[in-house]
Amino acid sequence: MRSQLRAHRKGRIVNRENRFISASEIGTWCYCKRAWYLQQLGRPSILTEERAAGTRYHERHYQKLRTTRRVRAVARAIMLVSLLLLIWLGSSILRFF
Repeated sequence: MRSQLRAHRKGRIVNRENRFISASEIGTWCYCKRAWYLQQLGRPSILTEERAAGTRYHERHYQKLRTTRRVRAVARAIMLVSLLLLIWLGSSILRFF
């Protein structure tokens, strides 16, 4: 995404026409382009508590996703080992007959 806004940074105008929005800015830009613009001007948001709570929520959610992925990987490994063991046992029993 390219921004067409111009921002004042430390007393000079910075042309934003050829600047990509960074990953850390995309949330603010998608939610409210005006908030992103004001952030570029160096004007802090008054919703710092809400933003911090949102960040904490997303960190906890990410940890849950990581745990779920790990558990799923372990379960798949156990299923594969069990299947191989079952095949090995089945072939061993068939050899005796």
